[in-house]
Amino acid sequence: MLRRPAVAAVLLCLLAAVFAARTRASGPQFWRLEGAKAFLEGDPTGVSVDSQGRLRLGSEPRQVYDPVAPNAWSVARDASGVLYVGTGNDGRVMKVQGTSGSVFFDSEELEVHAVAVGPDGRVYAGTSPDGAVYAIDPSGKATRFFDPQDKYIWALAFDPAGNLYVATGAQARVYKVAKDGKATTLLDSTDTHILSLAFDRSGQLYAGSAPEGILYRVGGDGHVFVVLDSQYREIRALDVAEDGTVYAAAVDAHASETPRPAAPASPPAPAAAPVAEVTVSESFAVVPPSGAAPIAIGSAAAQGTEAAAAPKGAVLRVRPNGDTDTFWTSTEDVPHSIACVPGGVLVGTGNKGKLYRVSSPDEWALVATVAAEQITALGRTSGAAAVLVTSNPARVYALEGTLAGRGTLVTKVKDAETAARWGQLSWEGSFPAGTSVEVQTRSGNTEHPDATWSDWSAPLTRAAGQPIQSERARFMQLRVQLTGKDGATPTVEAVVAAYLQRNLPPEVKAITVHPPGEVFQKPISVSGDPEILGLEPDPLSDRAQSARAAAGTPPAITFSRRMTQRGMRTFSWQADDPNDDPLVYDVLYRAVGDERWRPLRRSLSEPVLAWDTTTVPNGRYLIRVVASDAPGNPPAYALSSSKDSTSFVVDNTPPSISASLDPARPGTIRATARDDSSPIRRLEYSVDAGRWEEVHPVDGIADSPEEQYEIALPPRSAGGAPRIVILRASDIMGNTATVRIDVP
Repeated sequence: MLRRPAVAAVLLCLLAAVFAARTRASGPQFWRLEGAKAFLEGDPTGVSVDSQGRLRLGSEPRQVYDPVAPNAWSVARDASGVLYVGTGNDGRVMKVQGTSGSVFFDSEELEVHAVAVGPDGRVYAGTSPDGAVYAIDPSGKATRFFDPQDKYIWALAFDPAGNLYVATGAQARVYKVAKDGKATTLLDSTDTHILSLAFDRSGQLYAGSAPEGILYRVGGDGHVFVVLDSQYREIRALDVAEDGTVYAAAVDAHASETPRPAAPASPPAPAAAPVAEVTVSESFAVVPPSGAAPIAIGSAAAQGTEAAAAPKGAVLRVRPNGDTDTFWTSTEDVPHSIACVPGGVLVGTGNKGKLYRVSSPDEWALVATVAAEQITALGRTSGAAAVLVTSNPARVYALEGTLAGRGTLVTKVKDAETAARWGQLSWEGSFPAGTSVEVQTRSGNTEHPDATWSDWSAPLTRAAGQPIQSERARFMQLRVQLTGKDGATPTVEAVVAAYLQRNLPPEVKAITVHPPGEVFQKPISVSGDPEILGLEPDPLSDRAQSARAAAGTPPAITFSRRMTQRGMRTFSWQADDPNDDPLVYDVLYRAVGDERWRPLRRSLSEPVLAWDTTTVPNGRYLIRVVASDAPGNPPAYALSSSKDSTSFVVDNTPPSISASLDPARPGTIRATARDDSSPIRRLEYSVDAGRWEEVHPVDGIADSPEEQYEIALPPRSAGGAPRIVILRASDIMGNTATVRIDVP
């Protein structure tokens, strides 16, 4: 009979993990490439990806000039449309007319991070790391116009009155320089660098700093006000829209791949000097490129759970009424440049040379990519929607708004986790007449594609699906090619590739042999009476077991109410399958010294077994658990593995006791306790139904199947009645025996 526990039930640990919503790996798996994040994780060329997750043809920037330099940092345009581009590491200003260019100014410094065209028609160039501003006349003759003590000139801007504003680094100042070259300090920040400058339509100057990421506003009266103390480290670029909204490209310092030269900390800022009111002047300020991180593109509101990833860059928006919010953010692409355009802003990023157009926090699109790592500056010209200046390498592009005739997306590498057999590949979207989509595949067994990978397959052209022809391997990559016609573009919203993993054997990780007699009550009883967990076969029908196996969700086994049942041994185990297949278990047993394993229970669906050991002779035994993934695989592909337990004792026979009075010592009992299979644990005695008293063996330690004892009874009063002594012996398995001795 099952004993009910006398104490409250104790909740113990979970033996098997609960697998929620997990797909069976033994059946076909589907790599579904869908959504903006998935597309942007790849390498796009000539394609656009928008916030709705649509892959289309993008704009095709036209290269207009190659400065033959590693970096181009800044750009400015004069009234006739001529472009002036500041470069590094040669410290030049290049003059670009149409598709031709020449050296306009060659400085003694390494970098020209700032270029501006003044109302006087001269070009002004800010150099680093020696921190000087040069004025260059139309003939290319340069004079040193302003030479502060600061090491870096990061940005330049003019007001309509012809005053030049200079942003510097190492001392983080903004200077106002009159036409005659006389300078006053407009802003002396406690930060290290002022990286960017921009005027709004009312003549207020905005300045962005690093490494504290502060956006300052300087009024016409010279009053300095902190508009925004951002969570970012750098306000890298600024621009102001027609309605007075300020857009700031913000970068986290950890995203920076190219560090700036070290500079001493600035002293505390004195009060800002008042300056005359200024009016708006267009300018572009750029700084060195930054690195990249895991991807998440869009506004925080649009990203959902992706917003939890730490952003590496953002576009911050400051409305004319002072309200601020995040207009766009990314955990992969670092914004280097920004330009307001009708209906939104253009954002030039690195380190994959991407250009985004952001219309609202919920609406954005990757519109173009260039063959450079960073888009470090954006400019405007009458003949193009925008001018793109890049670094690594330095290039000048014109973005004219026309769609590319052809574009490709090379996806990220898919890891099937084991060698896989590839199935069908299909895609979804819309395909106007004359447009087409082709997908090629390649595969290999190294994490990154190399010479050991297969070649790109022949193009697959049927959206409804075609078999993948690449070799069986662990990794696969796709190349999606879009072709347009007459300004129309195909749209791809998802690409689906099927594969079947190689089946791997399960593993029995550990077997627990619970103490003798310890059993657990099932959480739910079928009969209504308490039932032992693992004692009876799984009450589920074969059909129910098959349905559970098909679902691929193993049961959760909970040790709940602990009980004691003489003769029972409980075993539990932990098993895992690398393909996440459902498992069944066979349990076998053998006696130590016996070579033959005998079946104990077949096809268990739960990793627990309660064994009534009274059905076998006493002795030392082992069990073997065999785990099989047969429920999730065809018979020819099913695999199994096994593990043996540590040995344990089966002993359901109580010990024997022989006892007698010692004739030489009245009141002393000699006793011997013996057991056939396990050591004697203790001997106790009770006199005349008194309390039990434990007696230690003669040798002082109870450690063998036979132990000798001597019991000295307490003296009794004269004329007392004969006494009854009960001896009780227990073995380590909990079996007990008693004997009675009458003491005259």
